[in-house]
Amino acid sequence: MPSSKPLHLAVVGYGRVGQVCAELISLLHDLSLAALVRRTASAGGKLPETLRHVPVTTHIGRVRDIDAALICVPTNTVMEAASQILQHGIPIVECAMLHGDALHAHKEAIHRLALHHHATAIVGAGWDPGALSVFRSWFALLTPGGSTETRHHTGISLRHTTMARSVTGVKDALCAEVRAADGKFQRYVYVELEKGADADTITQSIRVDPLFLGEDTQVFPVESLAELEQEGRGVVLDRRGPPGRFGHQHLLLEARFDETVLTAQVMLAAARALPGLEPGAYSLADVPLGRLWGERVEMAHRDWL
Repeated sequence: MPSSKPLHLAVVGYGRVGQVCAELISLLHDLSLAALVRRTASAGGKLPETLRHVPVTTHIGRVRDIDAALICVPTNTVMEAASQILQHGIPIVECAMLHGDALHAHKEAIHRLALHHHATAIVGAGWDPGALSVFRSWFALLTPGGSTETRHHTGISLRHTTMARSVTGVKDALCAEVRAADGKFQRYVYVELEKGADADTITQSIRVDPLFLGEDTQVFPVESLAELEQEGRGVVLDRRGPPGRFGHQHLLLEARFDETVLTAQVMLAAARALPGLEPGAYSLADVPLGRLWGERVEMAHRDWL
């Protein structure tokens, strides 16, 4: 049976990912924030009210009673931080943005350190690499011999955006285009409305314009287009299996998200998996899915299997 004792985690680095990790941990009962490890220059920085009780230090060696550390520092400083933490025998999760040969070499180097210090590590545990890598791997398993296209930014249609901005009641607009499973384009129109404007009327005005006629057009009112452009990321993962007697399989994943939040969620899931792993370094694809749920694994099996 899973232990009811929360995992005590240290968050190393307090940039955007570190901040979200810390705030998410403060909302959970199965994880506990033991300390924030910050650079000397910023150690005295102000924290939100929900985190002001958390000890702040400049060195992981001063932290007591922690089960693992989440390394939330820039990629070029991850190895240095990992080396210092693993020397104390503390398991780590990091989200270095490396791919291909660079990620493989990085993982091998951390694997040697983790074995030497009898500790565990999960590397590249973010959105990409990380969760998106797992999706890509599953798509390839399901359609062997096929081809994968990954589009990280939805295409922006300037003509369609200009038209949407001209509609009465629209303060600002952004039109993105994505290719649907049947190969046709879909239009996603994000509109920031003027005060008092009617969303249904504006949606209808956009859809009946000649520029959008005959196209699958989805209109989404948003509170702030500037925030959407700043934080929102998009990805389309398109996997096409080879033609043949087993049929032509076509798998499509489409998402829009805040990459920082997804990275933090992946890191917390990876932290839950650490206690059940042998010493060494792992990627997210190496970790059994059930372990990522931690003490909620039985609930996950009932809900998702």
